Amino acid sequence: MAGTAYDVVVVGAGTAGANTAYQFARRGRRVLLVERRSAAVAGAQWHNAVLDRHFVDADLDPPAPPERVADGGTVHLRARDPLVGPTLHDAPTVAADMVLLGARLRALAASAGTEIVDEVGDMEVGLDSRSGRIRSLTLHRPGGSSPSTITASLFVDASGRNGVLRRHASDLTPWCPPVQGDELCSASDVHHGICDADGAREFLARHGARLGDVVSLVGVNGGFSTCGVTISADLDRVRILVGCLANGRYGTAAQMLADLCRREPWIGPARTTGSGVIPLRRPYARITAAGIALVGDAACQVFPAHGSGIGIGLLAGTMLAAGVGHVDDPGDPHELWRGYQTPFQHRLGCDRAGDDALRRATTRLGSAGVDALLRSGLADERTVRAGLEQRWETPPAGDAVRSAGRLLRNPRLAAVMVPALARAQLVRSHAIRYPDRLDVDALARWERRTVRLLGPLPR
Repeated sequence: MAGTAYDVVVVGAGTAGANTAYQFARRGRRVLLVERRSAAVAGAQWHNAVLDRHFVDADLDPPAPPERVADGGTVHLRARDPLVGPTLHDAPTVAADMVLLGARLRALAASAGTEIVDEVGDMEVGLDSRSGRIRSLTLHRPGGSSPSTITASLFVDASGRNGVLRRHASDLTPWCPPVQGDELCSASDVHHGICDADGAREFLARHGARLGDVVSLVGVNGGFSTCGVTISADLDRVRILVGCLANGRYGTAAQMLADLCRREPWIGPARTTGSGVIPLRRPYARITAAGIALVGDAACQVFPAHGSGIGIGLLAGTMLAAGVGHVDDPGDPHELWRGYQTPFQHRLGCDRAGDDALRRATTRLGSAGVDALLRSGLADERTVRAGLEQRWETPPAGDAVRSAGRLLRNPRLAAVMVPALARAQLVRSHAIRYPDRLDVDALARWERRTVRLLGPLPR
């Protein structure tokens, strides 16, 4: 591998990076996939809610057992009153094992010809002294082996929210500020045993739920927080998914989990645990520059309303390969802008900007406001389904009229939600005007307008 030239080097072998490598390799490009850790533990190591349609759109087979752990089933959204809130039957999401999904994608990448190098120590980025374009990557592997320097036309940063390549690209630095606590979610996904079956049954009865249903408690620690509880049909285990803003004011996911276990003593010892910190903001305005492209959390390609990024990261990798995989120089900045950056922003970015406006509103509402939202009926089965499907939906005229009436009866709720809904619609309408060619000045004007429409982050 020393001194080897590749078409594409992907850094980060999680789901987004592995799929990106696969999509380029299947198009005949010479690809190297690099992972700091063992490839077996790259990316998320828990179960995640995903959508079959994202896999189909990304030209991948949807998860199948054992990777597919469970179908969506019934979801009950609850706040302070355990019987108040919408219930959604036949939810569109499925639970997938991220360990098995990552292994499948890396196997696909390898079968298509991708070389995989893992357990890399330090990585040294080589820049063109005049243009600043990334030209090489020197891998320093532990154990005293000689460093390996590799070159490529395109380097893809799929390393997660800290962006190990992104921070070396001077053209991206102004567009990709570090994600702060108000735009981060502290999340944990754990499986516990059940030590008191009667207590578990009582919990379900209290929330109007059945075995296998998801009871999603929202507004637990601030407006943007959730605690999802799913008790297995055989009463053997319970899956718990918790999350809150990682700004220090609402505790942590670990604290939320400990609080739940104290409140519900029927929950037994932990069997598996997984945790992470997830970006919650809209995608970065600029995700490409000469010789580099960002995918997944490195580009903040997530659904801001609840922090899911698996499907969007898969779509981004496929869009990138489809957009520039056929050109002589896949790292050409004009090709990257035209073939990947603009299509991504038009197809997915504009709706995610609108979702970001609504996510900010839930933070402003706080726990009491989220409870009022559920009591008002504004968060109904239709809106919950749209959120789980990660789709932007404009309500039918009749539903809009009913929603307006409910807001009029709750002025405090209206004071937050009416401006938020207006901002969300405006920012979506503006977002579709994203520049379709490499024009940094036009992008700067577009971004300034986007920031003004979104307004300040809630404090």
